[in-house]
Amino acid sequence: MARRKGYGLLCPANGFTLVIPKKQKIISAHFNHIILMDPISIYFFALASIIGLESTSIVSQKATITINPVERTFEIQQEDLFAIIVTEADSIVVVHEIQQIAEFNKNKAKRTDNGLTVDTIVFSSRNQQLNAALKGRYTDPGVWAKAGIHLDSTSTYSFSLMNFPDWNMQSSDAVLNENYWSWPTDKTVTIILEPYKNIPEEYRQHRQSLLPSWQQGLDSRSK
Repeated sequence: MARRKGYGLLCPANGFTLVIPKKQKIISAHFNHIILMDPISIYFFALASIIGLESTSIVSQKATITINPVERTFEIQQEDLFAIIVTEADSIVVVHEIQQIAEFNKNKAKRTDNGLTVDTIVFSSRNQQLNAALKGRYTDPGVWAKAGIHLDSTSTYSFSLMNFPDWNMQSSDAVLNENYWSWPTDKTVTIILEPYKNIPEEYRQHRQSLLPSWQQGLDSRSK
């Protein structure tokens, strides 16, 4: 299998950026902008990304992704939504992103520019954390290439996803072979990601749960 290019991706608005260069080394420490070495979307743990928004400040501590390639459906469970908020400007960015997500959720079509249809986004709170559950559909398996999942139809007819150790990736359905997780194209796969287990200490103090903002929004809408 040919080695694919690396990429960088934005995490919290004024926090650190996970940068994944071509040598697959992950670096955490860039501010305020996206570094992209290869076009890719952080669908799985960035809520705004999967619905097609360019700005991505809100991420989840843990994401569980289930893809059914036969029925062409997907589910994403994002646990403990949070953002790194250092300044008032960061707060404004996060609030704006919440508003954009809410507007998207009110749209009946819920189609994204990424070729996905998001049927539902359901928010819930548990153990002082805000979680999000997404369910949706797709027509072309190629849409997952933007999320790093590639289809190999030349010989094995399998999907593959590069493994990044710092993302703490797990799956009982896929097989890890060297640097790639792989699974057959006719089987449902569930993958768990926890890319924020080791947030640098200088940013940890600015980590803020999205639960208070979500609850505040509920209170304002009920008045």
